[in-house]
Amino acid sequence: MNRLFQTIVSLIWVSTLPLFALVNYDGPIRQVGSVMLLPDADQKNAWYYLPTTPHVARNAQGLPELMVVKFIDPNGKASGGLFHMLVTLDLPKKAIEELKKKIKKEIPGAMLLGPVPLRQDSEGSFSIVSATLSDKGFTRSLISSGRAPITPGSKAAVAASLSPHGATLLWESLMHPTSDVSIALHAYYEAKIPAYRAKIRADISTVYDHMSKVLNRQKEYTKRQLRDIYDEMVRTGIIEIEVLDRLPEKSSAHAMQRLTDMAAEKLTKIIFDTKTGFTAMPKKEQAVEKGQLKGRQSRGWITKLFKGTGDQKYYTDNQFVLKKRKDINRGIFSINITRNSVVKVPFDSAGNISGLYEVYKSHPEIFRVVNLADPAFQKREVFFRIDGDYTDAFEKIMNFGSVNVRKVYEDANRSVATGELLFTREDIRKGKFSKSWTYARLGEESDAWLNYDYRVTWSVKGNRKVQLPEQSDAWFTTKDPIVTIAPPLERLDLQIDADRLAFDEVGIKTALVMARYTLFGKPKREKIALLKHNDADSLSSAILFHDPGTPVEYKVNWYPFGAKAVKGEWTKLDEEYLMLTPPKIKR
Repeated sequence: MNRLFQTIVSLIWVSTLPLFALVNYDGPIRQVGSVMLLPDADQKNAWYYLPTTPHVARNAQGLPELMVVKFIDPNGKASGGLFHMLVTLDLPKKAIEELKKKIKKEIPGAMLLGPVPLRQDSEGSFSIVSATLSDKGFTRSLISSGRAPITPGSKAAVAASLSPHGATLLWESLMHPTSDVSIALHAYYEAKIPAYRAKIRADISTVYDHMSKVLNRQKEYTKRQLRDIYDEMVRTGIIEIEVLDRLPEKSSAHAMQRLTDMAAEKLTKIIFDTKTGFTAMPKKEQAVEKGQLKGRQSRGWITKLFKGTGDQKYYTDNQFVLKKRKDINRGIFSINITRNSVVKVPFDSAGNISGLYEVYKSHPEIFRVVNLADPAFQKREVFFRIDGDYTDAFEKIMNFGSVNVRKVYEDANRSVATGELLFTREDIRKGKFSKSWTYARLGEESDAWLNYDYRVTWSVKGNRKVQLPEQSDAWFTTKDPIVTIAPPLERLDLQIDADRLAFDEVGIKTALVMARYTLFGKPKREKIALLKHNDADSLSSAILFHDPGTPVEYKVNWYPFGAKAVKGEWTKLDEEYLMLTPPKIKR
């Protein structure tokens, strides 16, 4: 019940993380113990945490998920060791709560969003740095998941079978402050930076001077006059343009210059538009006062008394109207142009598993020495693990995988030892790629006691089962202490690239990439990528599992702006890198 509750809490935690979280590349980075705090690109005072080193995962009881076994045979027939561990980058729940308290204390109002969303490009993102485990003379076999545990709750597995010298050296190194086993992670996170910035500043003054005796009319400017005036104002410093190009690539500089020119043209229109712009003419004064006509004026009241209201021949009043009006418009314009870009920030980290022996040397489930001298009481533990390349198949096509194990003794009077190991989707999500089965030697003298049998059954979505070996009464026989199992499928890691600038040039809005292939003998069609013209990253990836030796085909449907879709043809996929070029759209 406790494990179920922890699983539910883990899933809720993952679902609450931002899907498209970006880190502010230019923001401050804080260090709290062994954890880095990175600011969010959009939310103020919001932070992500990033543990600086990977470490050995812990189980529900708080014990490290590590097993180091050294077995010794005084007769020299079989000696060596086994090494197995699970690695994670997660922080324990208690550590996260402590981190929240510290960040709120140091930064008032701070909000912790969750872990930094890490990503990895391909295999090789997780590696073991060890002289013992990398030397073929010391290590008989080494298996690791090959992929970094970058998602919340994920773990990476490492298992090795050691020679007698390798087991001794490794055991000795674990007793010292720095052991011979380090874990290296290679991943990246996405951060937002300004690709370029441009500032346009203009200090403009316009003056309108008017007298009644002067007729003043102003006409509109021509395009050539606007450009000449604008260039002159730039040269004399009235309009200031300051450009900061963050990314020096030719395409970025070209796009920046186009955007700056466009803003300058808009500013020019705003300033010199005499009808609606900043330099619009004020309402003109009339040359003669309202109600007065040239060469004529109304009679005074004395004249009206003797002469009536008719027109008079002479001017009895000398009237001179002199007016002066001055309108001054002054304005300061400041335009900031910023275009953001998303970059990949590499994250390389390594941690050493030192110090565990000193704390847990008395725990036999973690560190133990096995004496192989007594066949009567001797037991053997064998491990089965899921191939790291096929863990993604559990999310897409698998329900579970099961391993039936048996040990048939030479003495017919002894009963057959049997067992079953089950790998579920939940196990894979938790990083439990490896499980063990133990059987007893029961006094057998020859090395045939190392032999055991197994067979694997895969449950596929759609209520189908695939059994290996295919015959119902057949078994695989082996002596190996570690067996890697995988479904009978071939994995294809596909990288899809498309130039988003080319999308805009030909008017393509979206491209849909589809694939068809054979899966367990049945045809399957799948949408593997949706490419949009405004995607920040031009590269998309997809993982396909198909029957070995069968072809994979793809086709691309193009959807332009305001036009009919252009349907592609099915084409055989021969490479793992696919470069797409949009078609020309007829307008």
